Amino acid sequence: MLAAAAVAGVLHACRPEPGLGTITYTRAGKRHIVDLASCRERVEPGRPTTPRPLVAADGTVAFVRASRDWWTIVARKGGRSRDVYRISRRYHVVTDDTGPPELLGWSPNGQWVLFVVDPDASGSIQADGLVLRAVSVAGGQVVRIARMLVYRDYLTWCGDELVFTGGGDRVATSHKRLLVASPPAWRPRPLVVAPGRSWGSVACAPSGRWLVAQSQRQSDNPSFFATHWALWRVGLDGSTRRLTSPPRGYTDESPRISRDGRTLMFVRSRKGTGKLYALRSSNVVGPLLLLGNEAGFYGHHDWWLTADWSAAR
Repeated sequence: MLAAAAVAGVLHACRPEPGLGTITYTRAGKRHIVDLASCRERVEPGRPTTPRPLVAADGTVAFVRASRDWWTIVARKGGRSRDVYRISRRYHVVTDDTGPPELLGWSPNGQWVLFVVDPDASGSIQADGLVLRAVSVAGGQVVRIARMLVYRDYLTWCGDELVFTGGGDRVATSHKRLLVASPPAWRPRPLVVAPGRSWGSVACAPSGRWLVAQSQRQSDNPSFFATHWALWRVGLDGSTRRLTSPPRGYTDESPRISRDGRTLMFVRSRKGTGKLYALRSSNVVGPLLLLGNEAGFYGHHDWWLTADWSAAR
């Protein structure tokens, strides 16, 4: 049962749980910082949201420069810049290769930039998946890896391996495979062979040897709240072990792993209302905190878009 606060400064709808750090989330333009050990809350003015630069481990920054004729992916370190890849802004037919690039991340060694091309800057086209691409900062041909929904929580690095959820169709539960690829070849292969099962958000453990992914039976139901995700531990050898079993009508999503790899934080939701839970020593703990209501998009939620967990930093 959710513990109700009796005094000012203590958050309503919070269950104290020592050792889980703090949760920071944004609501109504204000930042709420909640100590999960005591449920004490601090509220601060909201901070302006500005796009974060895409910075590699060695400090190189990648960004897109737009001119009259080109979109150019640029890599800059110190005062030196290098044009990595250009896309013409002059075209007559819309294809997978026409439109502005959207940068998604760096490889761990800082040698490759991951990105997609948004055909004609169409949100509708993007909703049904775009081709994940990689280009070396040293120049050369762009590698087309696989089509995927453009969600930041659908790809993660486990060591030198990129693990991602592949597949088009905006319905998150429809024909999504868990794939793995690595440079320089970037040939995608299934990490898990599981016919009849779809995969979603992923999070790699600090060791880089395993990850947590949400999964459920394949479904073409487009309803936003028709999901029944559960969380699975997946090894880089393809081994799997189910971690959670949400009740009927509920869904477990948005996994996040602590720095020491011992605690898994996730959100259990019903009809878009999400509550924070933790998995410690195979035991589900919670609900810890009410996060509010989010519609998501065709079965996908990323509850960490407006929240952060100190123990995972």
